[in-house]
Amino acid sequence: MAEPREDKSLEDEIFAVAANVEIEEGADAGPRVQVPWELPPPRDLRRGAAGFVTFVFVDGVMMYAPLMMSSRPSTLPQLVALLMLAFGLGGLLAWKVGGGWRPFGYGMMLGWVFLTLISVGFLTGLPL
Repeated sequence: MAEPREDKSLEDEIFAVAANVEIEEGADAGPRVQVPWELPPPRDLRRGAAGFVTFVFVDGVMMYAPLMMSSRPSTLPQLVALLMLAFGLGGLLAWKVGGGWRPFGYGMMLGWVFLTLISVGFLTGLPL
């Protein structure tokens, strides 16, 4: 029969190896996270937020009356107008105009996506 070995668990072996790892002098022991991309500059974030807020305001104005009526009319005109605003004007600003207007266009498109997901489409006219 085989002789019984010492009772070492996998956890013991892993931590035994980790205890023998040497750390260079002067190196900080904190975790290093390497991100393959950078955050955009603050001015672009503000412009994107302005596009987002602009779309939310226009959406609130356009969808207030249809959502407050007791008999729900078709929201197809609002749906088309909001899609054209977010993806028509937003896409035009992002890809054709460019420059400082690019984040504004992305913010408008993100506003449409956010409101659609949060309200299950009611705030953007999707439930026909």
